[in-house]
Amino acid sequence: MNTLVLSIGSNSRDREWQMRHCIEWLKHILSSVKVSSIYNSVAVNNRDTDYLNAVMIASTKKGLEDISALMKQYETVCGRTPASKLQGEIPIDIDIVLWNNDVIRQRDFAQQYFQRGWQELKEVEI
Repeated sequence: MNTLVLSIGSNSRDREWQMRHCIEWLKHILSSVKVSSIYNSVAVNNRDTDYLNAVMIASTKKGLEDISALMKQYETVCGRTPASKLQGEIPIDIDIVLWNNDVIRQRDFAQQYFQRGWQELKEVEI
């Protein structure tokens, strides 16, 4: 079983719906799911619309490549395209930040939008 920690975000007009729908979808494809609260974060570039973010810890029998591909496919189905990214509107963004306790996305791990949810989940585990 593999453990993963996800950063989930959306800054689209329907961002609340996008976040809740994504979390429910992830609960169906992953196991042992724990989710932080959903909270507002200012865009890192200080230009785009604020994001809603959450962090999720979960387990999967799938390998990293397979689960990454599933998440990218989900993002595309939700309307994420290269054009939407250039326009600064992200319907949904799912990034695997930790895989089996290894930080695989150092830049995301260091960001406040990730650390807020990560710290919240770590406090719950104590």
